[in-house]
Amino acid sequence: MKSLAARLALAFSLLVLPLGALFVWGALDAARRYHQEIAQNQYRGLAENLLHLRPGLMVGGERAGALDALAAELAMTNPGVEVYLLDAGGRIVGASPPMDALVRKRVDLRPLERFLRGEARGPLLGDDPKRPRGRQVFSAAPVPGGGWIYVLLSDRALDSVAEAVAGSTVLRLALWAGLGLVLLAALVAAGTAWGLTRRLTALEAAMERFDPAAQDGRPAPPAGERDEIDRLHARFAELAGRVRALLASEREADRHRRELVAGVSHDLRTPLAVLSGYLETLEQEGERLGAADRARYLAAARAQAARLARMTDDLFTLARLESGAWPFAPEPLALAELVQDVVLELRPRFEARGVALELAPPPGPLLVRGEAGLLERALVNVLVNALEHTPKGGRVAVRLAEADGEARVAVADTGSGIAPEDLPHLFERAFRKRDGGSGLGLAIAQQALRLHGGRIEAASAPGEGSRFVLRLPAI
Repeated sequence: MKSLAARLALAFSLLVLPLGALFVWGALDAARRYHQEIAQNQYRGLAENLLHLRPGLMVGGERAGALDALAAELAMTNPGVEVYLLDAGGRIVGASPPMDALVRKRVDLRPLERFLRGEARGPLLGDDPKRPRGRQVFSAAPVPGGGWIYVLLSDRALDSVAEAVAGSTVLRLALWAGLGLVLLAALVAAGTAWGLTRRLTALEAAMERFDPAAQDGRPAPPAGERDEIDRLHARFAELAGRVRALLASEREADRHRRELVAGVSHDLRTPLAVLSGYLETLEQEGERLGAADRARYLAAARAQAARLARMTDDLFTLARLESGAWPFAPEPLALAELVQDVVLELRPRFEARGVALELAPPPGPLLVRGEAGLLERALVNVLVNALEHTPKGGRVAVRLAEADGEARVAVADTGSGIAPEDLPHLFERAFRKRDGGSGLGLAIAQQALRLHGGRIEAASAPGEGSRFVLRLPAI
C-alpha cells in the first residue's frame, strides 16, 4: 500500500473500528443492565409477597411442604424464578431447584442487605447458586425468626443478551445505527485522508515540474497559510526562488569570470608583446646596438616585466581575499600615520606626472584595528586610480575625519570623472573601464575594506572629478 491517502484511511479505520466495537459493547451492556434494572424494580416486592402467601416458610421449622408447594406453583407461572431459603449466615437451607443441582451452598448477604436498605443505583446482582461465577438480579426479604427468602430472577430474557437483542427493536436499531456510524466514520476518514493528501499531491506535482534553469519565475505559493501543508508549499516556493536566484547569480558570476579572463588576457598580452619585442631586438641587434640603446631596451623590458608581476600579484591577492584565504591578523594602528606614509611614498610619482598630491592635517591619530600592509595596499590602489584619471596640472586631495564611530579617508581628484553607467560596477573585478583599465585595484581595495569590517564608496560626475571614501570602524 504505497499511497499515503490509503495508509491514512487505513490508520483512521483501524482507529475507528475499535471505537465502534466499544460503542456496540457499551450499548449491549447498557441494554442488559437496563433490562435487569427494569426486572428488579418490577419484582422488588416479590420475596415479601411470597412470605405473605406462604407464612409457613421459616428457617429451622416445618418448611418442606410450604416450599414444595411454592416451587410447584412457580413452575407453572414463571419457571425462570427460583426461590432459596437462607439462614442468617447465608447458607442455603432450602431451594425450589433440586439441592444436588446447586454448585454453591452459600450466598453473599451483602447485596441482600443493600437491597433491603434501598442503596442500590442501578441493578443489584446477587450470587447464582447454580453457576460458580454467575450473578443475577434478585428480590429478597427477611424471614421471621431469622434468615432470608432469596428469589433469583433468572428469566431467560435476562440470561441471554443475544435473545434480548433479537427481541428488542430498539436495540436492533441501536446496533444498526452504531454500524452505520462506524461506516460513516470510515468514509469520513477516507475523505479526510484524500483531502489532506490532495494538496500534498499538488505540491509533489509542483516539485516535479520545477525546473531550476527555467526563467518563468518560482512556483506560486498558496493564497493563505492555513496549516502545515500550506506552509510547506510556501517554503518550497521560497526555496525554489532562492535556487533560481543562486543559479542566476552563478550564471552572472560565470559571465564575469569569462569577461575577467578575457580582460586579463588582453591586459597581459600587451606587456608580453612589448617585452618579447624588446628581447628579440636585443637578441638580433645586440652586437650592433650602442650601449645607450641596449640599456634603454633592457630598462623597457624590465618595466614590462614589473608590470606583468604587478598584474599577476593583483590577481592572486584578489583571489585570496574573495575566497577568505587571506591570513588576516589585525592589530591596533594609527590610520593617520599610515596615510601620511603612503602620501609621502607616492608624492614623487604624482609630481613626475604633474599632479599635485595634497594631505590635509589629520584631526588625530584615528586608531583602527587592521592589517597595515593590506590597508596600505588599498589606499595605494585608490590613489593610483586617481592619478591615472587626473590630467597634468590636476590635483588629488586626501582628507581624514572621524564621525559616527568611523575613521574616514576621503580621496578627491579633479580628473575626468566616471560615467554614471559605470559607477555601480566600479568595484567589480571583471569590470573594465572605458579607458581600458582592468579595475583589479579598486576590487582589491573593496575586499580589503570588507575584511576590516568597513566599506568604500564612490561618487562622481563626468567632467567634475571623482571622490572615494574609505570607511573603517574606529577604536
